[in-house]
Amino acid sequence: MYQLVKKDLIIHKKMLMGMFLVLLIYMYIDIPIIFLGLLFSMTLTLNLFSTDEKRHAQMLLSSLPFTRKEIVSSKYISAIFFILLIVLAITGGSLLFQQVLPNGFHLLMIAIGSLFVVSFMYPVAYKFTSKYVNITFFTCFGLYLAIIMFFIPNLNDQIREIFTKIMNLGESQLTLYAGLILVITYILSWLLSIRIYEKKVF
Repeated sequence: MYQLVKKDLIIHKKMLMGMFLVLLIYMYIDIPIIFLGLLFSMTLTLNLFSTDEKRHAQMLLSSLPFTRKEIVSSKYISAIFFILLIVLAITGGSLLFQQVLPNGFHLLMIAIGSLFVVSFMYPVAYKFTSKYVNITFFTCFGLYLAIIMFFIPNLNDQIREIFTKIMNLGESQLTLYAGLILVITYILSWLLSIRIYEKKVF
């Protein structure tokens, strides 16, 4: 399985370097790091998945001495590794441009938020294809707008109040609860993706 993770790193090496450069440029113009971290992490992990979706790539993977469980597991491990690289890049950018370490809580929220997205994104992508992740996202966004326009006009205010209450828990409590929920969600997503992929026919 280590070889599969290494393969992902080698295949995406140039893309990683390009993304890190763009990330540093955005940090230089002072775009909030939480937004940047989530955006780049989600883009990277989805691209990590989509490169193996081509039919010849699937057939090649199936012919290698790896079980389908190992193939899926390598993607989940690679996602963690790549998100950590984004967090390290943000840390390096903050030291380079602001000469200070970024807020540790913000970095944790980037990692936790990105892994939550992976938890929901990968099973959908394994069941269908990664393009359906985008379709799902835009469909949910459309439904969200429709709900605001026709049913709950103050939905944004209600969501803001909920987030305010959550933030009032304190950083340590919030990190603990979010971390525990993430571990459970990530493991369940991992197991679901293995089950979906093992039943696929190529």
